[in-house]
Amino acid sequence: MKWVLCVIIFFLVGCVHTATVDDSEGNRMINSITMSCKNPYVFTQDCSAWSGATRKITVDDYDVVVAGSEDGSTILVMDSHSFLDVLIEDPFILNKPTLSQASNNSFYAVKRVLQQKDIRIKKVIPLGFLGDIDGYVLELDTEGYRHLIGYTAE
Repeated sequence: MKWVLCVIIFFLVGCVHTATVDDSEGNRMINSITMSCKNPYVFTQDCSAWSGATRKITVDDYDVVVAGSEDGSTILVMDSHSFLDVLIEDPFILNKPTLSQASNNSFYAVKRVLQQKDIRIKKVIPLGFLGDIDGYVLELDTEGYRHLIGYTAE
């Protein structure tokens, strides 16, 4: 009976792991289930308690959703495809490498925009749950959110 339970857990969690971006190395992952627009960071721009970041932007034909702090120096970056979209892809695997890779790609798209504006990312904190990477929180050296707003998708 015990081995049956182990097999079920193996299939539910999955065996593929996608690493967080190198920029976040050494930073403890925020649990995406317990995170809100007010905890552990306060996002007053384009944030939903249900879905996280809500402003859809397009960078180099890549869709990303972002939210920002009041002063724009802290940004929440997530892939534009919701967890439910990815869940439909394979409902029996909780650890979804496609979701994690999409979150990493979203980070790199935003990073390119910020670098073009000479904005330095001071800290990158991964956001995730059950092995999935759901997004990243970026702490910037200055206001950067307004530059992302210019990439808003129609």
